[in-house]
Amino acid sequence: MDMILRQSTSRPRFVMALCLLVILAVSGAYLWMAAGGTLAGIVSVLCGPSAQAGLMPLMAMWLAMTLAMMTPSAVPMISAYLDIAEAAAAKQMKVVPPLVLAAGYGAIWLSFALAAAVGQWALMKTGQTGALEGRWAALVFIGAGAYQFTTLKHACLSKCRMPMPYFMAHWTDRPLGVFRMGIDQGVNCFGCCWALMMLSFVAGLMNIVWMAFIGLVMVLEKTMPQPKALSYGIGLGLIGAGIYLIIV
Repeated sequence: MDMILRQSTSRPRFVMALCLLVILAVSGAYLWMAAGGTLAGIVSVLCGPSAQAGLMPLMAMWLAMTLAMMTPSAVPMISAYLDIAEAAAAKQMKVVPPLVLAAGYGAIWLSFALAAAVGQWALMKTGQTGALEGRWAALVFIGAGAYQFTTLKHACLSKCRMPMPYFMAHWTDRPLGVFRMGIDQGVNCFGCCWALMMLSFVAGLMNIVWMAFIGLVMVLEKTMPQPKALSYGIGLGLIGAGIYLIIV
C-alpha cells in the first residue's frame, strides 16, 4: 500500500485522469443498471422517467447530468492543485492523492443531484409537474438571469477562476484537510452555478443541447479573461426568455 501511495503522489496528473475514468465508469454502470441493462431502457431514462419509473432512474439521470456538466468546469481547480502537487512531489514532499480533492468537490454536487432527484420525484408523485411549466417556468428563467448580476455569483466565480491563492493558503498533507479543500471549492462552484443548473427542471433533463449550452457557459465563465460580459449577457438573455414566456 505504501508503494502504491508513493507512486500515486509522484504522478498526480495520471491519478487524476484515472479518478475521472473511474467516476465515468461507475456512473455509466449505475445508469445501465437503472435502465434494466437495455439500450431502450437507457433511452427511456435519458428522455425523462415518469413517476412510475421510481426514484432510482431519476437519481441516475441527475447524477449523469451533473457529472457531465460539472466535470469540465472543475478544470481550473484540478489544474491548480496538480501544479502545486507536482512541485511538492518533485521536492520529495508528501502529497495527498488528487482523488481526495475530487471526492470533496464531488460530494457537494452529489448532494445537489440527489436532492434535485428527490424533489422532482416528489413533484411527479403528487402530480405537480405542471408547477414547472408556464409562468412558474418563466419565473425560474427570470430568477436565474437575475442571479447572474448578483455579488454572490461573482464572488463565488472569482474564487472558482483563481483557486491557486486558496490552495497556497490552505495547503496540507493531511487527507482530511484536502477533502475539506475539495468541499470548499465545491461550495464555491455551487454558489456560482446552482441557478443555471436549476434551469434543467424547466428546460428538460438530459436535453443534450441544454447540457452542452450550460456546460459551455460554466467553462467559459471560469476560463475567459473577462467573463462579466458573458455572465451579464446570459443573464439578460434568460430574463428576456422569462418575460417572453409570460407574454406568450
